[in-house]
Amino acid sequence: MGQQTPNKVMVNDLTPYDGPWGPEQAAHLLRRTSYGLLKSEIDQVVEMGMEAAVDMLLEDRPLPPPPINYTEPNASNVPLGETWVNIPLLGGPEEQTYRRISTRAWIVDTIRKERMSIRETMTHFWINHFGISGVNQPQVIYDYHSLLQTLALGNFRELVKAVTIDPRMLVFLNGNQNNANSPNENYARELLELFTVGKGPQIGPGDYSNYTEDDVRAIARALTGWRTRYFNSTEFLPESYYQANRHDTGDKELSYHFNNDIISNAEENEYAVVVDRIFQQSACAYFICRKLYRHFIYYKIDDAEEATIIEPMAQLLIANDYEIRPVMSALLKSRHFYDVENLGPMIKNPAQLIYGLLRSFDYQHLTPDLDQERRILQLYHNRSTILGMDLFNTPSVSGWEAYYQAPAFYRIWINSSTLQERARFTNQVTANGFNLGGFRFNYDYLRFIADLPDATDPNALILELTRLLVPQPLTAQQMSNLKEALIPGLPDFEWTVEYGMHLAEPDNEELADAVADKLRDLLRAIFNLAEFQLL
Repeated sequence: MGQQTPNKVMVNDLTPYDGPWGPEQAAHLLRRTSYGLLKSEIDQVVEMGMEAAVDMLLEDRPLPPPPINYTEPNASNVPLGETWVNIPLLGGPEEQTYRRISTRAWIVDTIRKERMSIRETMTHFWINHFGISGVNQPQVIYDYHSLLQTLALGNFRELVKAVTIDPRMLVFLNGNQNNANSPNENYARELLELFTVGKGPQIGPGDYSNYTEDDVRAIARALTGWRTRYFNSTEFLPESYYQANRHDTGDKELSYHFNNDIISNAEENEYAVVVDRIFQQSACAYFICRKLYRHFIYYKIDDAEEATIIEPMAQLLIANDYEIRPVMSALLKSRHFYDVENLGPMIKNPAQLIYGLLRSFDYQHLTPDLDQERRILQLYHNRSTILGMDLFNTPSVSGWEAYYQAPAFYRIWINSSTLQERARFTNQVTANGFNLGGFRFNYDYLRFIADLPDATDPNALILELTRLLVPQPLTAQQMSNLKEALIPGLPDFEWTVEYGMHLAEPDNEELADAVADKLRDLLRAIFNLAEFQLL
């Protein structure tokens, strides 16, 4: 019998992890819970230990600062640098253009600045879960996103209630058109099929594993009466509201899946009664736990994972009254999470790739010009969108195919077109950067390696960079190829001497440029590795 890999964990359940705790495990935890890595963060997590690190990542944080006006001439009623949130469109609908641009810059800036917290990654999870697109009123987008941020680790049932009457969701799935005389079933159907219990295999005419078509009709009636207004108002902020004369006050009978329960008239609170009744079905817990598993561990859930991971996750969720934080804590502290087979098998989604580089290279404000800053942040939003991920618009109500479409799942992110776009982006950041309206933006590669230990040793430098940027150890041949990219055909001391000269004369621009050029060649080689696309 061959030897097992030393760190191989054979226990496949939520048993707490008790194996080695070092940079490899810390980096894995941070990769799955945030965007990009910093050496200082890995060191901090290693020093803290696993339990304290997970607790810190799951802490409640104040909401990030709201989006601002980056471009004063386009904002008739909001001063430069101040937020437009909660200010009506005093200048009329044309103001929505700059506010939309502002929200795109804001989401990138929020991810860039978020440190040592799972909140933005969990918000991303909920964006995918409650897929919405095409409702692009900026205030409504911001309010909805803030809702997901606020409840990202909170109570799943209460989050469903809040989303049900959120203006953005009401418009997207026609809930604002749902009335007693003409019930609209769009939201009721997705509430059951995609947001709570799941559809499952069909077991009879109009009868699925966890609900029936009659349940969809009954719940649609129960949700009547909610409307939206003021999306283009110059006086009031957008809102949802309940209109009693549009609500169906009759009894609504559910199917045997819900014990043939009757939902009686509860006026503006009836939507909450509906959600509470749905959550009496344990299928809600299993459905959301499978989605959490696919998002944070791997897409494959076989019978073993179902029995030993999903089952205890679901029971823990039910025992905690559908609070998400205890479940995520148990998952991130489990042996299963740190199993070597779960280190790096996922493909980065576009946001993890694009925004991850922004964070990994610790981009800071390089210009006091807010319009230039906006251009940089919007560039990153646009590149992620080109690769298939606009965080404000999912491709369908089901979210992104990579999280549900069997058998490909994450592999959907990579095709001949998107792979070229990924390479085009990384090649550009390791070349001359981006020309944005007359100024050039790129990373400060010399600052990036300044805090790495033993950076004067090319072997140590390459090892540290690959630990930061690649989730799996590379072969000796790959490491050799990377050194060839850094110092082609030259002995190690050539890098040691040249980088040492730069450290001795940091203001010598010629030396700095020469060293930076070599770093760009090395990083381009790392970015071109297939392993760099993994998470």
